[in-house]
Amino acid sequence: MELFEFIDSMFKKPDVFHKIKMHERSKHFFMLNRFCSIQFPVQASYFNHIKINPAQAVTFWHYLLSNKYSRTPGWMYVKTAKGKADKKAKDIFSDTTINLYCSKFQISRREFTESLRLLGDDFINEVKQFEVLVLQ
Repeated sequence: MELFEFIDSMFKKPDVFHKIKMHERSKHFFMLNRFCSIQFPVQASYFNHIKINPAQAVTFWHYLLSNKYSRTPGWMYVKTAKGKADKKAKDIFSDTTINLYCSKFQISRREFTESLRLLGDDFINEVKQFEVLVLQ
């Protein structure tokens, strides 16, 4: 069972949640504890520091949250921006162009994507000019 499917079963399908084996519950403990630390940092911190059965901790989160919320709370779904700059770079430039630019100016791919994110259009124009000069 996937993580968000598991979280949905905690709130929307309690009968399905109770049928989930303890081993399956313990697999999702880490991420569930991280999500719950957004609203309940003290409790989540205690679960990290004491040796507790992860499956029982997940059951605790289920009982606590299902009594408080009638549906999955919005703070459970955390958006991340990971990979957006790299995806943008791949959409604009070919891998060949990126590799040539990185080798010519002796920068890493990570520095390339950070430059793209921080400098924006100015950096895009510079790489396009580089592409025109080198690849033609």
